[in-house]
Amino acid sequence: MIRRTALALALCATACAPEELPADENSAEALRQVEQAAEPLDKPTERNAIRFLDQATFGPRLARAVSPKPIDSVEQVVAVGISKSITAQLTAARSTFDGTNDSKDLGSQFFVNAVTGQDQLRQRVAFALSQIFVVSPSGIANISSTPESEPKVAMAGFLNLLSTNAFGNFRTLLEAVTKDPAMGNYLDMVNNRAFDTAGKAKEPNENYAREMLQLFTLGLHKLNEDGTPQLTAEGLPIPAYTEAQVQAFSRALSGWTFAAAAGCPTIGRTNAANYTQPMIGCDANHLTTSQTLLRGAVTTAGGGAAAHLTQALDNVFADPNLPPFISKQLIQHLVTSNPSPAYVKRVVAVFKDNGSGVRGDLSAVVRKILEDDEARGPQPPLSLYATYGHLRPPALFITSVVRWLGGTLDTSTGQDPGAKLNGWSKSMGQDVPRPPSVFSYYPPNAAAPGGNGLLGPEFAILDTATATARANVLYDLLFASSTATAGILIDVSTLPADPSELVYWLGRYWIHDSMSWSLQVAVYNAITDTRAGNTLRKQRLAVYLTSLSPEYQIQR
Repeated sequence: MIRRTALALALCATACAPEELPADENSAEALRQVEQAAEPLDKPTERNAIRFLDQATFGPRLARAVSPKPIDSVEQVVAVGISKSITAQLTAARSTFDGTNDSKDLGSQFFVNAVTGQDQLRQRVAFALSQIFVVSPSGIANISSTPESEPKVAMAGFLNLLSTNAFGNFRTLLEAVTKDPAMGNYLDMVNNRAFDTAGKAKEPNENYAREMLQLFTLGLHKLNEDGTPQLTAEGLPIPAYTEAQVQAFSRALSGWTFAAAAGCPTIGRTNAANYTQPMIGCDANHLTTSQTLLRGAVTTAGGGAAAHLTQALDNVFADPNLPPFISKQLIQHLVTSNPSPAYVKRVVAVFKDNGSGVRGDLSAVVRKILEDDEARGPQPPLSLYATYGHLRPPALFITSVVRWLGGTLDTSTGQDPGAKLNGWSKSMGQDVPRPPSVFSYYPPNAAAPGGNGLLGPEFAILDTATATARANVLYDLLFASSTATAGILIDVSTLPADPSELVYWLGRYWIHDSMSWSLQVAVYNAITDTRAGNTLRKQRLAVYLTSLSPEYQIQR
């Protein structure tokens, strides 16, 4: 097949139109003409393994003769299968963030972990969760009287919290997030008192309660189990909660402050900022009256801050809107922006019951997302192909190219390759971990431009400036000497030198053997042009053109 494709390219690249190539000479076109039979999860083809790694890692990579084969390599997935590969990822050593003064910037740490960490799936899920449970260092004061950077300590703790709970239970995660001091600062959960210093009652801040319902658990409108909106007889969406319920939750969640050795302060007062421990509930600043929550449930009259928080979060966790709202977003981040209702419903069923009667088991949910028939196979189902996939966000766009090229990050001489990678990501609209608002870098319901109702969240940060930045970033990575100077080491010379073999190699690996004939011709013509330069420059040019193509930038 390799030689056959190479020969076809060499003979036809400049002599025949794309449509003249017989279908059996072009695996990409042939695959699009027929539905792909589901492959056994224990015996995936190379194409299926690559597609899986696109969804479950920060970019596929080849083992490159390393023994034993890395668990996140194409060869290892082909050897052991997708189910066992997921299992290995679930137990891989966890990458962490360091908030000390001597550590690199958190954005730099993120990219080093993403490129080099073995826990690729955990990191992908944690990154998705960070765009659902959004916290940003903006607004966290760096207290001059303390030696540490409070924003850095707070964000490192929050990011570690997400990775720790990425494969745990959603209810546990929800409570950890609610008590986290970085989240408390960002959405006013911390020091949200129901009384002033004179003991006079006041209405607690509604910010966290509102965003917890709208963005972290339920969404604005009631959903069916397949993620589609429930409608009134007039065809209007039904609100998932009321303003009165937002106020009820804000009261039930009142009275929390920063942890302190002395415990709770007196009525109306607060503790000094502490971003190293979860917040503590203080009954003196909590409204103990009974509150009516979702579905008519009420909190216990006279209950304390801790008891009411448990009741409030249990109430939200049990809501029928939560499984489809969260499941669909996880599918969007890992696999496709527009999953079919049937796909969402199958994942929701696992969220509701992992097979052992447990609700909210994220490890089971993630496994189902990745093992589902709609995610598996060499390509998406033909019936869904035109609407399938998602635009690679800046962070994933960068890391996938670096990992495919076998890139290494050298930090031994004081270089900071992670900072260089994050600077590139920032130029494309994604400054990690600094989302610009509680809606993250882009909202999950953002429409694809010209998509006739299709969703395309990542397109919300794609404009003329950031599209140009994608090209500039690739140019810097492949052609500029500053890349190696920053400690990002790639060796494009290891790719095939023969033009037709090089085009085949990129199609086989980078686009899991689905590169269109027109793209093959375009890349081949470019690198065989007399102006293309020497072999190394041709190799760089082939990678550059392939990476900028819609076929690569849209992960299918």
